[in-house]
Amino acid sequence: MQKNTARLRRALFRVGGFTLLAFALTFLFRSLLHVNQTTVALSFLVLILIAASRWRLAYSLYLSFLCALLYNYFFLPPVGRLTVSDPQNLVALAAFLSTSLLVSHLSSRARNEAELAESRRREVQQLYEFSQELLLHDDLSIVARITPSIAAAIFAFRAVALYVREGDTAYYSDPGNELVPLADLRSAAEAPEPAVFSSGGLHIIPLVLGMRTLGAMAIRGSAHSSNIYEAIGSLVAIALERAAALERTSHAEAARESERLHTALLDSVTHDLRTPLTAIHAAATTLLSQAEMSEGARREMYAVVNEESARLDHLIGQAVEMAQLNSSSIHVQVKPERIREMIALALEEAQPLLGERSGERPVEVQVPEDLPPVRLDRRLVRRVLRHLIENAVKYSPAGSPLRITARIENQRLLVSVEDFGPGIE
Repeated sequence: MQKNTARLRRALFRVGGFTLLAFALTFLFRSLLHVNQTTVALSFLVLILIAASRWRLAYSLYLSFLCALLYNYFFLPPVGRLTVSDPQNLVALAAFLSTSLLVSHLSSRARNEAELAESRRREVQQLYEFSQELLLHDDLSIVARITPSIAAAIFAFRAVALYVREGDTAYYSDPGNELVPLADLRSAAEAPEPAVFSSGGLHIIPLVLGMRTLGAMAIRGSAHSSNIYEAIGSLVAIALERAAALERTSHAEAARESERLHTALLDSVTHDLRTPLTAIHAAATTLLSQAEMSEGARREMYAVVNEESARLDHLIGQAVEMAQLNSSSIHVQVKPERIREMIALALEEAQPLLGERSGERPVEVQVPEDLPPVRLDRRLVRRVLRHLIENAVKYSPAGSPLRITARIENQRLLVSVEDFGPGIE
């Protein structure tokens, strides 16, 4: 209501201004300058042209008829009357009115075409900005979540809703304002013949890409050309399909990489298992083939079998752990534990490897006496520490020291297993 009142006030102000200006020119030409009829007609045409080029056609039409009346009444004989006695003057009046109307129409059409061109340029710029924003993200969930707010910001829409069939989820530019119910968006996306629906400033746009409908958008807001809504729908459909394709590609690459790692792991496990099996087989063959073996040699073969059996059991345990990790069957049981005890247990489990490769290797454990218990999974943390210790022993020179430290840092427990090997470059 207030907008309509302000618009009417501006229109009346302009009409009054044009009227005063036309009468001012009439007074100037009639009483002061005493110019001829041609000068008057051309001056009125200039005034009409200015009005037509700056404002709507209605103002220039009003000014055309007003100037024609003033031209007839004050400048064409008989002066002071609206009648025309000379046929030539009648032709002049008709020519003036026709010219003023034609000028008004042409000027108004040129202005409308310029405004339309500017509007299209602005829409193309907005579409470009919209596409650039959508292409910044590769994750499908992120693209779907931010699209309504981006569209509302760039195109000055009051509200935007986006429905994605993959996941059957709707996203809104204003989460507190559900522009269209989810059921209506779903119906628009599942329509047999998708088409843009517009009613009362609300536009529902199916997101069609090729022969597939990926979802639907609902838009309420500022006026735009009908083509821009289809363009927005096409851009959103392309962005959603692009993000989905990138996710599929990423998953495929991850699956290939996982398969490659599984193959490498299997090769490594096979090699590691073959080593103790070979040693056990050799020791057993020696025991069976040499019946008169000395007691010392026999005990040595028994020790080899026992040690390699323990190593084989350890390798099988590691393979089982890896299988559990891959199958997500690990169950974490967290409770307060002292890390000093976890380190001692890990060192005890790694003792066979330490005894084999330590070469009088000193192991230094630095854990503060006042270190409080920490919530952790006793079994999993012990395994992690054991693996770290075993790796440190394997990849550091025999006899080099091994240091294990634990401390509280930023309210977290930091445990370090340090060796003095060559490291990784």
